[in-house]
Amino acid sequence: MSRKLIFPSLFIVFSLVLSGCGQVYTNTDDYQEYIDSIPESNTFMPDLFEIVDSQSIEIYYCERLGQSINLVITFSNETYETAKETVLGSYVFLEAPLMENDYYLIPATEFEYESFTIKVVDDEDFDYPEQFGMIGYSDTKGQISYMFFFDDSLNRLGDGYSMPEFLDKEFRFPEN
Repeated sequence: MSRKLIFPSLFIVFSLVLSGCGQVYTNTDDYQEYIDSIPESNTFMPDLFEIVDSQSIEIYYCERLGQSINLVITFSNETYETAKETVLGSYVFLEAPLMENDYYLIPATEFEYESFTIKVVDDEDFDYPEQFGMIGYSDTKGQISYMFFFDDSLNRLGDGYSMPEFLDKEFRFPEN
């Protein structure tokens, strides 16, 4: 390959790699701004002032192909089980994968991801798969995760990859 083609080719490849990575923002002070930028997420994501008895709060707002937010709350050993029961009792969850025209809109309703058990919330106001929420909990880490996803150009999730792979692509979690 000639030198004239090497540099433009490298530039194109580098640009594609960067555009595929997207942006991840983690500033807790900007939480409400993140919520406001994702349509309908404010009806699902909790208000930070309502979260009590937590040890720490981490936020991961991602802009990639779609927009996602993951609010991870760490609780003490004494308060985790009560918080988990409260959160899980506050939502209705999908009981079966969602299909349309022989393809999956949501291929799994409950699945494992890293140390989390994740459940997809059943809400008539969600427009699956373009917009939906999930709740995750990690008994080993004492953490609860509120996740919301939005991409108005998406028409299916389950075409060639699983829900854990979807999370790998569109969400971020705390390291370790």
